[in-house]
Amino acid sequence: MSASAFDSYLDQWRDAHPECAVAWLFLRADERACFGALAALEREWLKAVREVREPQVAIVKLGWWREEMEHAARGETRHPLTGALFADARAKRVPEGYWTAPVDAAVAWLDAAPAADFAAQCAARAPFAHAVAALETRVWFDAGADSPRAAEVTLLAHLAGAARGLDAEVEHARSPLPMNLLARHALSIDALGRDSAARRAAYRDYLATLERRLAGAATLAGPLTLFRLAGGQRDLDSLRRAQRADDPVAALRAPVHRVGNVLKTWRAARIWRGMAQSESSS
Repeated sequence: MSASAFDSYLDQWRDAHPECAVAWLFLRADERACFGALAALEREWLKAVREVREPQVAIVKLGWWREEMEHAARGETRHPLTGALFADARAKRVPEGYWTAPVDAAVAWLDAAPAADFAAQCAARAPFAHAVAALETRVWFDAGADSPRAAEVTLLAHLAGAARGLDAEVEHARSPLPMNLLARHALSIDALGRDSAARRAAYRDYLATLERRLAGAATLAGPLTLFRLAGGQRDLDSLRRAQRADDPVAALRAPVHRVGNVLKTWRAARIWRGMAQSESSS
């Protein structure tokens, strides 16, 4: 395995998720390698869905990843991320099905039609988000952990991420907003790529829906990884701020820095550390 290649993938993930910098400080070197590799791996799967222009090319790319996860679960790795990940006992203990389920769900996502409404949008993305959340929970918290909260936060993170990546979505002839919301504000996908009063109003409506769902996730059961906690905090803060901003799209993309989030992440790190120690001693 090339250490420089692995570090490059970690750097790309950290650049894309600066909100996780605080959580990173609470992890040991071996945890950074394992959990960082897992997060970077999931980013590669998501990129195949979102950034590859030709669906057939994306299917081939995801097919390679599925084969890689099958081999990695059996002790044979070819990629820097899987090499680092499966060098850790936490990953080795996870059954093969947890590794292939997100890739299968990503392939199915490629075939999804434009979402008519928010419910349809969630339904199309839920299988991938839920499979990713199940995998993360199993690696971070070991066998027996279940987290509806993680599934919901992961789903909403993907939706918020698509909303931030508006330009790329429009370039691929996709809308991060459901079709009924475009119709309500008399917008086409092409028009969504240009700033206007209608786009700002549509975004405020959509971000309000995301905020309500994300705030409600706090009432659900189950643990969150430190990275999901940090991401959820960032999403909730940016969703609230963007709704009040003159330009919600620009505000959604702006960085969020709050001292309170550092304290929340520190508390979550202590809770997770206690859970991890309890599992290792049982």
